[in-house]
Amino acid sequence: MRAALAGAAVVRSRFGAETRRIAKQGLDFATDVDIEAERAIRDVLAESRPDDGVVGEELGAVGLSSRRWLVDPLCGTLNFAAGVPLFGVNVALEEDGLATTAAVADPAAGDVFWTDGAGAWRRSVDKPADRPLVPSPSSRLVSIDLDASYPADIGIRLLSHEPFRAEFGPRCLSTTLALAWVATGQQAGYITGGDLRGSVHWTAGIALCRAAGVRVTNLAGDELHTGEHGLIAAADAETHASLLSAMNSLR
Repeated sequence: MRAALAGAAVVRSRFGAETRRIAKQGLDFATDVDIEAERAIRDVLAESRPDDGVVGEELGAVGLSSRRWLVDPLCGTLNFAAGVPLFGVNVALEEDGLATTAAVADPAAGDVFWTDGAGAWRRSVDKPADRPLVPSPSSRLVSIDLDASYPADIGIRLLSHEPFRAEFGPRCLSTTLALAWVATGQQAGYITGGDLRGSVHWTAGIALCRAAGVRVTNLAGDELHTGEHGLIAAADAETHASLLSAMNSLR
């Protein structure tokens, strides 16, 4: 939590100010804020756990250990640079390949969501007492990651699939903060493609979801990180079945 909040403080302080862009691939880029936030996170980790490894989105990997921290200092950089307040800060701990602890900060809202592997909670600036995360399908909102690749372009085709649109409100928010919102009950589901093993982007949100009781599988409805990679995260079993059914109808 301290590491995620350190990164969030940097991001929040620079939101709306001029930034320097660092080109990546295609339209993607980082900013000097991404790098500054990652350094703030690494400083906290180095002070508390100097022997652990760290893998960061911007500054790469350092250290060899069975414990490693996965850091995405600003997930939603394009939103941030455009002045759209939809972005998160992800920090997760993997021990022997298993994510055991994680925190996801929402700098714009002043929230941090965290898990110790057993439970999941929210802490807010205006409500410092921890509150348990309770998933809920009531919003009917489902975020679809359009930056991911899907078998037969299923993810993109869902957006215009009438049975899916009749049951859910599709959203494309371009930040894994939306995955954390499935754990908080703010969204009913989240879908992304690709191999997510050891990802700095998704590991923290996945850990939150699992600890909160969210149904998390791969795109075929099987165990995550196996077979048909990607992810379906749903607030409950019924919502998961509906999402999987909609995807299967497009295969």
